[in-house]
Amino acid sequence: MQEPQDRARPLPYRVTRWGKFWALEPLFADVRSYLVAKGGLPPKLDDLVLAVPTHGDRRRIVETLGGADDVAAVLRALLHARGVRQGFSDAVLDEAEAVRGRAQRPDAGRRDLTALPTFTIDPDTARDFDDAISVAREGRGYRAHVHIADVSYFVDDDGEIEREARRRTSSLYLPLFAEPMLPAALSSDLCSLVPRRPRKCVTVEFTFDAEGRRTGTQYYRSLISSDHRLTYGFADTVIGPAGVAAGEGTADPAGAAAALVPLADPKAAVAALPGAQLVAARPEPPRDVPDATVEADEELRAQLLLAAELAGVLRRRRLARGALTIGSFEPEYAFDHAGALSGAAARPETPSHALVEEFMLAANEAVAEYLLRKKAHTLYRVHEPPQPASTRELLDQLEELGVPTPPFPAGQAVTAAQLQEAYGRLSRLVVETSARERRGLLAWSTLILRSLKQARYAPVNLGHFGLASPAYLHFTSPIRRYPDLVTHRALLYHLGEGGSELGDAELSAAADDCSTREREFSRIELTGDDVALCFLLDRRLEAEGWEQTFPGEIVGLVGGGLFIRFGEVFEGFLSSRRLGGERFEVSEHETALVGEATGTRYRLGDPIEVRVERVDRLSGKVDLAPALPPSGRPTTRPNRRPARRTTGSRPPRRRAPGRETYRKNR
Repeated sequence: MQEPQDRARPLPYRVTRWGKFWALEPLFADVRSYLVAKGGLPPKLDDLVLAVPTHGDRRRIVETLGGADDVAAVLRALLHARGVRQGFSDAVLDEAEAVRGRAQRPDAGRRDLTALPTFTIDPDTARDFDDAISVAREGRGYRAHVHIADVSYFVDDDGEIEREARRRTSSLYLPLFAEPMLPAALSSDLCSLVPRRPRKCVTVEFTFDAEGRRTGTQYYRSLISSDHRLTYGFADTVIGPAGVAAGEGTADPAGAAAALVPLADPKAAVAALPGAQLVAARPEPPRDVPDATVEADEELRAQLLLAAELAGVLRRRRLARGALTIGSFEPEYAFDHAGALSGAAARPETPSHALVEEFMLAANEAVAEYLLRKKAHTLYRVHEPPQPASTRELLDQLEELGVPTPPFPAGQAVTAAQLQEAYGRLSRLVVETSARERRGLLAWSTLILRSLKQARYAPVNLGHFGLASPAYLHFTSPIRRYPDLVTHRALLYHLGEGGSELGDAELSAAADDCSTREREFSRIELTGDDVALCFLLDRRLEAEGWEQTFPGEIVGLVGGGLFIRFGEVFEGFLSSRRLGGERFEVSEHETALVGEATGTRYRLGDPIEVRVERVDRLSGKVDLAPALPPSGRPTTRPNRRPARRTTGSRPPRRRAPGRETYRKNR
């Protein structure tokens, strides 16, 4: 890889030594190291710094980010390496302050829903709340409201905030902090649906019959006052384990509700029983909102249970039309009372997550259908059907792994509905098989994902295959996604309540930019997770001993070795050179490494016991070895040197097309 073309932009480095000379080792880039030039900030060993070119092989230090043992400094270095915009200009901040007065401005025609019982459900650590829910029984059916922050009311389509949001296209979330799309005056205050404060919204009001068929929809600007700020955990205690129709269509594999893996305190580690995992302290609720721990009065309990009931009805209906059920992994972090990273767990898919997801999916679909009828200029979220060759390869891969598959339609006469239904059945069968065998969920689901096209934004509707939706777009998160802001303006324009539409050229450019930036941000977020988890793993091993072994599972492979998920949340690379004295080759359908001499097979989804050899916290890479090598003899003691460059590359990690539709901020 060559050095980035923008040579004026400061890039991140780690300060090291070349004999008697100070040197700079690049971070998150495969480029050469440089000598430290004079005239900049003084170098300090193992500091992470920003530096700019001067002459020849020298770079001048212009800023110190922190030490190499500071996870926040490493994550900041990642943002600089990828050119992510950080902070806001004075012009943007000034404009954000200038629009504060609009919050108190009365609006003719805005419906007053402040007396309507309303609640939000978000993570413990959420700082902005862009959606709220109301639900009531209506006859044998339901009346539901999805209230979304009216961001376009505060963001003029020709202002500085708009231009900055258009450049960013999305908020970016890392384990310790976020780079928001909008300044805090909007994202965490004026547009955030905090409890017991009047907030301007755009509301989608539905009526559903008992089978979940939508019988009526209204769209309008509103004023709400949320009654309760609930966390997912709290909502789950009210809803109960059965949750959204007993979690129909979702996986409940081993470890789904795993304990937090802590940044082990040495004293606590000594006191803990062997194999025990310490649960990190719950972080404090945001200081600017009332405590999220509320008493579940009877009215709130009834609303939550009714919302869960409706969500279950909607989910069953969605799965029946062929929506995919994909197992996925996303880490969830814990922080101590000082705000420091203290633990991580695989985020469970709980009833409250499913509840919120179903309500948001329903709102997004309803708005998409309305704007499609109006021939509106907006950004659709599209996910096209897979190519026949990709489908055939997927079936061959699952057959090679011994994973059962349902009958699949074949031939030229296959309809889109038949393919959709077959993929839906296949995805559920994979989840059921992995739950029964207690393995393979992530690896086998990844094969399904890789057979599919990537979801993207487009100025025309092409349907959404993963959701089995004829028309879909993003409406429910305008605080953190620019396409949602475009949708709000188009909706309000066609409702005659203000708003605006983009022209054809602007819309096409926005679709391309938002799709490209989404993929870039996803890669950055995944790398940020890798870095944070490496810090957690390294401190755990230092406290508990590097000799410990972990049960793991093969989740990916390349010619040079295996990618292993271990210890619930960690991932590392096991080189094929550590698997024995023979040469290994990738199987015909790339589902296993096969030994040429013995025929030994290491398959996707297979369990494997490993230990850690190296942890490179600055790159987020982990090198592994078998817990017991093929020779049966102990191997050398592991060390903490940087992880080796591996041959090949990690198989692409992609979020499920259903999961990407609604990802809450951490």
